Amino acid sequence: MSLPLKSHFAKAYLLVLLLLACSGFGYKAIAKADYVKDYHPLIHQAEVLIQGKDYAAALETYRKAFSAVSRPFAKDYYNAATCAMLTEDEKLTMHYLEKLVEAGVSLEYLEQQEVFVPLHETKSWKKFIKKYPKRRKAFTQKADLDLRADLDELYARDQYFRRAKGGLKVHGDTLRKIEANNVKVLLAQISQYGYPGEELIGVADTLEQLPRFSIVIQRQTTAKGGFDFTSILTQAVHEGRLEPHAAAYLMDQQQGKNLYRSRILVKVNCDKPKECESDKELEKVSNRYLTEKLSEKEEEKVNERRAALGLESIADYRTKMRYALEDPRFKLGYSWAVANYHVPSKEAARALTERLVLAD
Repeated sequence: MSLPLKSHFAKAYLLVLLLLACSGFGYKAIAKADYVKDYHPLIHQAEVLIQGKDYAAALETYRKAFSAVSRPFAKDYYNAATCAMLTEDEKLTMHYLEKLVEAGVSLEYLEQQEVFVPLHETKSWKKFIKKYPKRRKAFTQKADLDLRADLDELYARDQYFRRAKGGLKVHGDTLRKIEANNVKVLLAQISQYGYPGEELIGVADTLEQLPRFSIVIQRQTTAKGGFDFTSILTQAVHEGRLEPHAAAYLMDQQQGKNLYRSRILVKVNCDKPKECESDKELEKVSNRYLTEKLSEKEEEKVNERRAALGLESIADYRTKMRYALEDPRFKLGYSWAVANYHVPSKEAARALTERLVLAD
């Protein structure tokens, strides 16, 4: 990336900070609460209780978390609704499902979730369906869907020439210009509206883990001299505009390093299974979940970094992701948390597993 472009990004970033610091530019913090201190620790406690199948206690913890902030995250409403369902509290289940609709989740998506299927023959569900159009309209009037469409366009621009014949090899220069312009546009939007979180643009029809415009941030890697979004992402987490696991993943992507260990589990699949199974060391890890080997000092540093962003410890995160793989009723997992690698030989498998140990 050229120096003039870096300079342009630096000026744009200073503008963002200036506008975020001033109340007269239409920017308004979502809540006075600090989500890192007031919200996410409670959410972590609720998720631990879910893993222990204490759904009633998890519900009470969710209630405390939701009352601490002005706008809880949709995935947490979903998990609370599931807990209410499993404790046979139909009224509370419907209450949280209504909250999901208000956040932008579609009726079609909720109808497809197996955990809520037993509700489909109830009067409460029929009433829910009847009132859905009105609640959906309220969401579309409140959320800035024009802004979401503009942000989605950034993704479309990013993908167009990548999918064209020749891809990056042929259209490399054009793609670099598009990436630079996408950053400029995104920073301008952030300067005007703040980071585009669920409060502003909703969660689309499904419980998306990352909105499409996140690709703009992912492209800006340190290796390519890209714009560093760390400060913006961190502020967004504190304000409740961005979920901390999503922020950690984006920052890991930018840095090209697993600083927050957003990718916590790895499974290595050998294309020549008999060859790998003949190796005693590889036989132990074949088709099992692995995790990065860390010293106590390394793990302590990572945990400090994670705590500062409102995240649970590495050990708790690893346990939660294992649980998420086994119990699909809850939305506890993240698409980036587990990596599946296919290797052509036992030599490649050995190289890949050198710094990995069994996760269990």
